[in-house]
Amino acid sequence: MRLIQFQKWKKWGITTFIIISTIVVPPTTFYALSYYTDIIMFEKYGHLLSNRVVWSVDTDEKVVAFTFDDGPSEKYTPQLLDILAQKEVRATFFLIGKNVEKYPEIVKRIHSDGHEIGNHSFNHSLLPLYSKSYIKRELESTSALIEETVGSLPSYFRPPMGLFTPSVLDAVGENGMTAVVGEVYPRDPYKPGIDKIVNRVMNRIKPGSIIILHDSGTFGKVDRSQTIAAVSILIDRLGDQGYSFLTVSELIGLNGSSP
Repeated sequence: MRLIQFQKWKKWGITTFIIISTIVVPPTTFYALSYYTDIIMFEKYGHLLSNRVVWSVDTDEKVVAFTFDDGPSEKYTPQLLDILAQKEVRATFFLIGKNVEKYPEIVKRIHSDGHEIGNHSFNHSLLPLYSKSYIKRELESTSALIEETVGSLPSYFRPPMGLFTPSVLDAVGENGMTAVVGEVYPRDPYKPGIDKIVNRVMNRIKPGSIIILHDSGTFGKVDRSQTIAAVSILIDRLGDQGYSFLTVSELIGLNGSSP
């Protein structure tokens, strides 16, 4: 592995690193970051960083997409799938390659339940710090595992922690995928509480929103019980407001676009 020299991506703007990589911090600061980054809502400025990334979809229809990162989780993904099945909601799961390798049967269930599967890299590395060849290996190995497991290649890639540079986006395009981040992020990995997760989503939701949530994680022992509980509440509340739920590809397809 060869790290890219800082000077090569410095011109992309150090603000990109600060805005997007809000979870690359010691766990002891998680609650504080949940509070302060939520006030600022960095992701709402994402469209200013790059038009090569999907942040939301411009539509008047009351449709949104639930997306879930870092899975599959042996404990939490099946719980989430049960809720989605019960409520007849389809979502998009951005999977980590090493977890696909570890839990192929859960990946098969995600697919057989009608959900969409996206690529979230193999190791969840900070991709902008690495060479393009390393980035491509991360993408290619994960896509190959997904294809081997469910029979189809992913069309969408979510960069780990939403962190990207032009080189990362080039690699995504060269691998036949579109980069997706999203712009409704309630900071659920920091475990701010079920009510906060729900309220943060409800306060920001709009037609065409892409909601960022997590059914697994990469730092130590992961507890996603708050997220699982919040999803059930969110589906009901959004449904009461007239929203319906699409996969990312269906949402993007409303504008006549395709991967």
